[in-house]
Amino acid sequence: MSDEIELSTKQGRIRGLIKKSVGRSNKLYYSFQGIPYAKPPVGNLRFKEPEPYGQWEDTRDATKEGGDSLQEHIIFLNIHGGEDCLYLNVYTTKIGEEGDRKAVMVWIHGGGFFRGSGSTEIYGPDYLIEEDIVIVTINYRLGVLGFLSLENEKLPGNLGLKDQVLALKWVQDNIDSFGGDPNNVTIFGQSAGGASVHYHLLS
Repeated sequence: MSDEIELSTKQGRIRGLIKKSVGRSNKLYYSFQGIPYAKPPVGNLRFKEPEPYGQWEDTRDATKEGGDSLQEHIIFLNIHGGEDCLYLNVYTTKIGEEGDRKAVMVWIHGGGFFRGSGSTEIYGPDYLIEEDIVIVTINYRLGVLGFLSLENEKLPGNLGLKDQVLALKWVQDNIDSFGGDPNNVTIFGQSAGGASVHYHLLS
């Protein structure tokens, strides 16, 4: 099933897809992919702290995933992705309804801080979505673009972690539009994603 659905958010109207999970219960859920949480970190914004994307005017297509950060592919080892990579995906079973909001889990991908993504290529939402929660997956800058540091004000480093922080702020500001509870958010990850969770707890 891949019918489209539209939703109003604080950033503007957005168009996603109605899908069915491949897990035990074949649960229907709503998929919104490629949502920008920051301005593209290119040109004058390269090696700068991320800036919130802001609003858009027309209905935004959220039926396809946003671009990955520039990297060597984690499976095929070819170079792919680009600098315009600060996107996230939201998967939910509840939108536009009154009542209790659902718990939110934000997935931070691994890959040694130099590859990987929040795409469904490796980790899809199908099994967790059957637990009736809201799932968010994020992309952040990797490698030199995300973690190079000159130990000065021009390039202090850890931009990839700052991308993650802005994505988490986006969740706080917007997840209620997707049926999620901004006061019940858990961040989790694998490998470098798990390390990122640790860094955020310490910061």
